[in-house]
Amino acid sequence: MTINRHIAILCNNRMALPAIQSLHEMGLLYAIGTPSGNKDIMDFCSVYAKQAGIPLIILKKETLIPQLNKLMLAGVKYAFTMTFPWKLPSEVLNRYSGRFYNFHYGLLPEMRGADPVFESLRQQRTETGITVHSIEEQIDCGPIIMKKILPIDAFSTHGLLCTQLSYLGANILPEVLTVINNSINGIPQDEILAKYYKRPGAREVCINWETQDAHSVQALTRACNPWNKGAYTQWNGWNIRIVEAVAAEGIREERQIPGTVLSIEKSGGITVQCSGNTQLNVDIIFTDEGFMPAYRLSGFGMKKGDRFFSI
Repeated sequence: MTINRHIAILCNNRMALPAIQSLHEMGLLYAIGTPSGNKDIMDFCSVYAKQAGIPLIILKKETLIPQLNKLMLAGVKYAFTMTFPWKLPSEVLNRYSGRFYNFHYGLLPEMRGADPVFESLRQQRTETGITVHSIEEQIDCGPIIMKKILPIDAFSTHGLLCTQLSYLGANILPEVLTVINNSINGIPQDEILAKYYKRPGAREVCINWETQDAHSVQALTRACNPWNKGAYTQWNGWNIRIVEAVAAEGIREERQIPGTVLSIEKSGGITVQCSGNTQLNVDIIFTDEGFMPAYRLSGFGMKKGDRFFSI
C-alpha cells in the first residue's frame, strides 16, 4: 500500500522540528516551507529534507501566493503553519478553504500574538498549551479544532517551555488529523476573552525595580532565558542581564530603595530589594564578558548598598 504524503509544514523556528520528524515517520510529510532570511532554520531543514527525500521550499513574500498555489496543486491536502511569521494571503485561504491550520503555541483566544510563551511566563500563568485552529484572514482568530493544556512549572524557562510545547505538538498530530479528516469545523473563539500581544520589545525585557516585586522579576528573567540572555538592568552605567534569579522566601524587616544590593557573597549570589518590600536572589548574569555567577560583580567593584537601575 502506498502511503499518501499530503501534508506540508510551514515553519520558521525549531519548535516545528519534532512535528516534521513525526509526520515524516508517519509517511505523511510532503514538503517543508521556510521563509527566506532565516539561515539557521533553512540550514537545518535543508539537511533534513535532503536526508528524508522531500522538497524544501524557500518562500518569499513577493511570490508567496504562486508558491502556495503550486504547493496545494501538487497534491498537498493540508498545510500546517508552525511558528510561520507571515500572514497568509486571503486569496489563498479562500481558494483552499479548510486546508490551512495553525499550531499556536499558547492558549487562544487569551494569548494571541507572536510569542505566547514569553507572555505566559512573564504573566506568571500556571498553564499554557497548544491551540490548533483553522487559519482565517485575521491572525490567530480562526475556529479552534483542538486545545491541549500544558502546566507551567515555577522554574520553567522560555527555552524549556518551547521544547515541551514542540514535543506536545508532535504528539497530538494523530488526533489532529483524525479531527480534520472528519471535517469537524471547530469552535469559534470568544472575542470577549481575546487579547493580542506584540512581539516583546526593549521595554518588555527590561526590569523595572520600582514597580516589579521579586516574583515578577523572577518571572521576567525566565521569560527571557535563553533567547534574550536574560532580563536587562543597569549598574554603574553597565548593561547587565539577569539570567537566573529566585524570589527570596523571607522578607527582611528593613526597607530599602528598590534595586538596592542588600548583600553580595559567593555562597548566596546577590540579594536585591524589589518593589513591595520583597527581595530577589540573583544567581547568574550575562554581560559582554560572558555568562557568570552574579557574585563576580564584586570583582568589578559592586558592594552592598549599590543600586541596580531600570533602563
